[in-house]
Amino acid sequence: MKRSKPTDVRRRMGIYKHIEDVPSRSRLERFTSQFEGTDVWAVFVSTRNNEFDSAHYQATFRKAGSSFKSHMRARDRHHALAHPSDIESWLVTLAETRTLKTVYSEYWVRIEEFYTWLQRHTNYPHVYNPAWMAVAAFPTAGAMWARKTNRDAVGTGGD
Repeated sequence: MKRSKPTDVRRRMGIYKHIEDVPSRSRLERFTSQFEGTDVWAVFVSTRNNEFDSAHYQATFRKAGSSFKSHMRARDRHHALAHPSDIESWLVTLAETRTLKTVYSEYWVRIEEFYTWLQRHTNYPHVYNPAWMAVAAFPTAGAMWARKTNRDAVGTGGD
């Protein structure tokens, strides 16, 4: 019998469901000096390159990375060390000039994939996924998750 992933983001998150749950010693902002001068996005993208990828697929990585890194610079944070509110504010800004479908398919999926990748690699301190925390806490990120899980309603369900 095939198992499906849970549609409630909180069931995928591990023990930390909200940023307030994360001990200060594990919060990403604590690792700023470790990431200075390092383009973690470029490392991530290099693991995704495949000669059979379409030009459009590759372009989504370039667009999402460029946009997100610019947003994070403006917030004076490294792109690998986002707070859930950084994710939401970025999505809100994108949604001002793009459809939610475009924000989802060309931007959010790449950032979610980036933070999931960081969590799965032990050489990074990511014990939580700020993209998923944004889904649990904010409406625009919640709308992205609703698209991902093929639900029409915005939000993720109860706590």
